[in-house]
Amino acid sequence: MRARRDAGPTEWDIPFAATWISPEGRRAARRVLASGWVTTGPETERFEAEFAAHVGARHAVAVSSCTAGLELSLRALRLPPGGAVLVPDITFCGAAQAIVHAGLRPVLVDVDPRTAMPTPETVARAARACGCPHALMVLHYAGAPAPVADLAEAARLPLDRVVEDAAHALGTTVGDRPVGSLSRATCFSFYATKNLPIGEGGMVTTNDPALADLLRRTRLHGMSTDAWHRNLPGGAWQYTVEEPGLKANMTDVQAAVGRAQLRYVEAWQRRREEVAARYDEALKGVPGLVPLEVTTAGRHARHLHVVRVGEGYGAGRDEVIERLAERGIGTSVHFPPVHRTSCLRERALVPPGGLSGADALFPELLSLPLYPGLTDDAVDRVCAELARPRAAHRRPSGSLRTLVVGAGEAGQALARDLAHTPQFGLAPVGFVDDDPAKGRTGTIGGLPVLGRLDDTREIALAQRIEVVVVAIPGLRPDGFRRVARAAEATGASVRYLPSFIAALRRDVVGSDMRALDVHELIGRVEMHVVGPETRSTVAGRRVLVTGAGGSIGSELCHQIRAFGPSRLFLLDHDESNLHRLQLELYGDALRSDDIVISDIRDRPRVDQVFRELRPEIVVHAAAHKHLPLLEQHPCEGVKSNVRGTENLVRAAAATGTERFVLISTDKAADPVSVLGATKRLAELVVRHAQDEAPPGTVFAAVRFGNVLGSRGSLLSVVAEQLGTGSPVTVTHPDVTRFFMTVEEAVGLVLEAMRLARGGEVFVLDMSDPVRIVDLVRKFARSVNVPDVDIRFTGLRPGEKLNETLFSAHERHTGTAHPRIFAATSTARHDHPDTLTEDLPELYAAAERNDADEVRRVLATLLPCFPTTQPRRPAHSVLADPYPDDF
Repeated sequence: MRARRDAGPTEWDIPFAATWISPEGRRAARRVLASGWVTTGPETERFEAEFAAHVGARHAVAVSSCTAGLELSLRALRLPPGGAVLVPDITFCGAAQAIVHAGLRPVLVDVDPRTAMPTPETVARAARACGCPHALMVLHYAGAPAPVADLAEAARLPLDRVVEDAAHALGTTVGDRPVGSLSRATCFSFYATKNLPIGEGGMVTTNDPALADLLRRTRLHGMSTDAWHRNLPGGAWQYTVEEPGLKANMTDVQAAVGRAQLRYVEAWQRRREEVAARYDEALKGVPGLVPLEVTTAGRHARHLHVVRVGEGYGAGRDEVIERLAERGIGTSVHFPPVHRTSCLRERALVPPGGLSGADALFPELLSLPLYPGLTDDAVDRVCAELARPRAAHRRPSGSLRTLVVGAGEAGQALARDLAHTPQFGLAPVGFVDDDPAKGRTGTIGGLPVLGRLDDTREIALAQRIEVVVVAIPGLRPDGFRRVARAAEATGASVRYLPSFIAALRRDVVGSDMRALDVHELIGRVEMHVVGPETRSTVAGRRVLVTGAGGSIGSELCHQIRAFGPSRLFLLDHDESNLHRLQLELYGDALRSDDIVISDIRDRPRVDQVFRELRPEIVVHAAAHKHLPLLEQHPCEGVKSNVRGTENLVRAAAATGTERFVLISTDKAADPVSVLGATKRLAELVVRHAQDEAPPGTVFAAVRFGNVLGSRGSLLSVVAEQLGTGSPVTVTHPDVTRFFMTVEEAVGLVLEAMRLARGGEVFVLDMSDPVRIVDLVRKFARSVNVPDVDIRFTGLRPGEKLNETLFSAHERHTGTAHPRIFAATSTARHDHPDTLTEDLPELYAAAERNDADEVRRVLATLLPCFPTTQPRRPAHSVLADPYPDDF
């Protein structure tokens, strides 16, 4: 239960949960206390019998808690030490702890974000990850029926290896069968907020008499006869202890209250259903507020009423919680994913590919008040608050939550200017500062001082920070690196503004400030793509980045390093770039074990690298990507972009790589250039590799637009031309392109690692394309060149007037990330058999350096690709300003 910040827990107007003990329950407790027998005794035995009949089970064993029941049930299965137990990633931490305490290993199962529960597919994936699961724990989340038999079948386990976590599920049925007799053991909770509230306590039901007998012994230290039965007529003091147990018995006080409460359960259930229906009806028209789906037939116990606070709502989940709390309405969140719990992260097995469903769902989960005593007026008030106009609780449109590092005069001025200038797209939410006096002040300029610089990571996570701006001009380089790494580890982007005040007022122009007004250039707000949950995909794994010395490759290395890989291998054929990158990352160039000098065209060398390094994640950024030059040298494009990619995917599959992500380009959609064609073939090579991949290996690709700020990209070339006073060269007055920032590009790759299931091509929703002429003029104005001289040179060979993100023969679908789509080809010519037949011919032509034959084979493989190269005056081919660099 959440406590209101300015009030005690009893002062909520509408508490999240309320416990009611009936008059009969109170009288029963007094009766037991008067009897003098207050531990396990006759009331407990009667409660066991009545509860077993209530849920249709042959036996019931009363225990101290549901989690104790889970542990005892797992012990009773006699699994081998360290045996693998499948458990949902979205569950109470105690359920996973019960597995650990039983001497077993949790294997986390991803959930469907629509239901918050595992599916047969996610269970099967987790089962493959551990090789041979020994048991399965099924949770009836929020009281919704889970498909117990289907999940057991997906795990290839019999029902007698299934333990149900029914903490939420008293009253749930699967089909027409009550939860309580579907599997080997079912564990219920009688915690104060549950459907049968006692205060504490739980029950394990089973149809197996031997299991019930074992549970009765192990709940009380393993003793063959407990104190109650030893004190019955004819009882004796002797008992044996044949195996270790727990002190996990229920008392007669609890049991007496439980028996009295049991008579109310059906009436309470009907009221819970009425409250849930009232919520559903009142909230169904609120955009972005989505109830969880129920996909299994049966009765829902309605223990919780959970909704998802999606992007369309206009405010984040945590903002909603705080806003409702300020109005006296309690809410809660059920539950943080197990893999994000520090004490369990190292003990649990996470399947290859991560737990993207849980990661996508958790930031949206919100549990609303639901209990039998909740009045209709209270429900209506909660719904009215949730349905308030979203403008009342939305931050400035498109603005990014910003943490200002430094609360001195400089930081205060920056925060003030950002707050007064919403068009910059940054919304300051607070400061961090090492000055104790500022920390004691609490707030400065209306913004809180949230902590010290060393607290940056924790604050960024807690406050959902998207941008960290370092506003301490004299901050030492090591201090800046420490803050930057902490921020990047949460997925936030970092900006250092040594001259930020002047820059905000446009007196100083520098590369640092371009990010602040990037939305002015590209016609949309920069998207914060990557979230802190992506850490679980990378943390503790061996990661290899090809093309690591390039602008995108090096930025990827910086961000990946912040997510805590066990090793980060930097592969490139340019040793100078690798040396520079190593100095940037580590401050020295002595880590030669992490440097890999290799050409991806050299298959034996690639095979050797993968055999020796055994990377678990590969990000493939190495490529030839200069569009005009590849039109002149198509054979080189084939050798690197196609054959080099095939060398890598073969090596990855052979050595058990878990995740392989290819960086492609939007020019691969219906390609007319050599760059686009070779990148499209690289995408198909990756998809074909997925078709033949061993279990546990996932191949995917991402398509970039033109990346602002990368080496040789449009802005860097335009800035150079403006600086020298030269005319800015643009190919055509109406040419448009999709643009993305370096941060968005890297975020797309990192999210693709998490989202990929195999064979997809991921594309960032970059809104509408931007006219190059408009972008150039806006950029020129931002650097105080109001009248820019533009020279039009004509479209280059291989260039389109307008790019597309998807081919005419592709369908695109949404993913767990609202701004990332997955493209799937529907064209017959993209079939893997065509690749197998024609790629050797393409490679042979490239090895002969036969450019005409390469173009002919490319046209055979990709019907939209032109067989002959358009003619163009030689002098203008390389004079145009920018390549398609990433």
